[in-house]
Amino acid sequence: MPLFEYKCNECGAVSEILVRSAADKPVCSCGSEKLTKLFSAFAVSEGSSAAPSCADGRCGAMPNSPCASGMCGL
Repeated sequence: MPLFEYKCNECGAVSEILVRSAADKPVCSCGSEKLTKLFSAFAVSEGSSAAPSCADGRCGAMPNSPCASGMCGL
């Protein structure tokens, strides 16, 4: 079930609304059906990682390494 972002043309609120089917009409919390669908952007992270990089080149070689779980920052 897709989650879409809408801006209400009446009150200006921006909301994420679950749309179960094409027949469903999204409604703002103010009750208005006059909504504009917004373009959603997905998050991208550059220059950081969940785990430190394995600078020694032995990713996954050490069992307690953060890279052993596949979280290598390389």
